[in-house]
Amino acid sequence: MKLRVTKCIQQENKFLTNVEYINGIEFYPEGKGGQLGDLGSIGSAQILKVNKEGNLFLDRELRLGEYEYLIDMNRRDEIGKNHTAQHLISAYLKQKYNFDTVGFRMGEEYSTVDFPSLDIDEEKIKDLEIAMNKMIIENYHVEILTYTHEEANQIKSLRKSISDKVIGDVKVVKIGDFDLNACGGFHVKQTKDIGLFKVINYEKTKKTITRIYYKAGNRCYEDYYKKHEIIKKATVQTSSTVDEVNDKIDYLLNDNKLKTKELSNLYQNYSELLCEKLKENAKIIGENKIIIYKKNDPATKFFPKFIDNEKYSLIYGENDNFTVISKAINCIELKENLEKIGYSVRGGGNSTRINLKIDINIEKIVDIFMKLL
Repeated sequence: MKLRVTKCIQQENKFLTNVEYINGIEFYPEGKGGQLGDLGSIGSAQILKVNKEGNLFLDRELRLGEYEYLIDMNRRDEIGKNHTAQHLISAYLKQKYNFDTVGFRMGEEYSTVDFPSLDIDEEKIKDLEIAMNKMIIENYHVEILTYTHEEANQIKSLRKSISDKVIGDVKVVKIGDFDLNACGGFHVKQTKDIGLFKVINYEKTKKTITRIYYKAGNRCYEDYYKKHEIIKKATVQTSSTVDEVNDKIDYLLNDNKLKTKELSNLYQNYSELLCEKLKENAKIIGENKIIIYKKNDPATKFFPKFIDNEKYSLIYGENDNFTVISKAINCIELKENLEKIGYSVRGGGNSTRINLKIDINIEKIVDIFMKLL
């Protein structure tokens, strides 16, 4: 296939490109009918995106002129499988439960369909999966029919009426005797080409909408394989069978929660003893008592509980991460002073407590602190 590049200008890290097609099919635009756009190549350049206007975005600049181009047809096939699956989902839920489709979006990893009902539950999702895979096996023939706008509007069996935005001839997708709906996107020739269907999640959104997340075709097989490997690894790591693994994980999580709580209590007890020692060794500058602790261990979490900031100022931390708690100075002013002498300081706080992310040693922070007393 051949085209002519008529414009190629850089926009940030990609190149906006206009083309004229000499022979071959056109790149399909992103977002049309909720569908993904084509990818492929023009000469040595890779297509990053095709926008709704049909403009191409390339990974490199091309000189104006004629080029051979390729469209990723394997990608098109997978898009067709997932798009046809959406027609089946929408038709089935409309026919069985009278749920209208109010939204469809196809992504690189999964697709979503929105329905204006909160009645979709686990039972209906399971029913949908069984019905979908049954229709795939039954292998309905898929036809793309073309009508004039007037002819299409006269078809009473269309699942959805023709949008007024559609101009010119209307393409209608006919799936056996099961569904008839206008659509200009990619589709399989027969439902068995979809291969496999799986709902991966569903959720309530926008108060009145249920969104169904699904995969079909190779995406579905890849999802099954990935999850199988995760489950297989989990059974080995937990020394359990597939039937036991969830209970084993629940047990381990609960056990970890209990041990974390026990460890936290130990650190709190240790922190209380440590704080007594730190108060005994506090630096006394005039009426100010200053505690310096050159660590950032779990015991510091409990310092505010055992060190009264009305009586003590506290500076602790290590590895570019420090905390200052004090009513003897304005902690914001401490940060500003560090910035004034050239340090890059991240973090935040208020006048009595501040966290500092700064490439510095604690002695320098103490030095600036002392000057502000």
